[in-house]
Amino acid sequence: MKVIARGVAESLVIDGHILITVKSVEKDAVLLSIESTRGEFPYREETVTLDRLAHLVPQSSSR
Repeated sequence: MKVIARGVAESLVIDGHILITVKSVEKDAVLLSIESTRGEFPYREETVTLDRLAHLVPQSSSR
C-alpha cells in the first residue's frame, strides 16, 4: 500500500484518466472530487470519514 499526502486543492491521477482532488479537510471528514476523463465512473462514495479509515493510518507513539 502506498500513502500519498495531498493538501486542499491538490490532485492525483490514477490510471491516466481518474482525477482525484482534495476539496476540503475538516476534523472528521475529507471531501474529495473524483472525475474521469472517459466520462464514466463505476462507483462513487460521497464522503469518507476519517474514523472509518483510522485503521489505515499508523498511530504515533507518545513519549
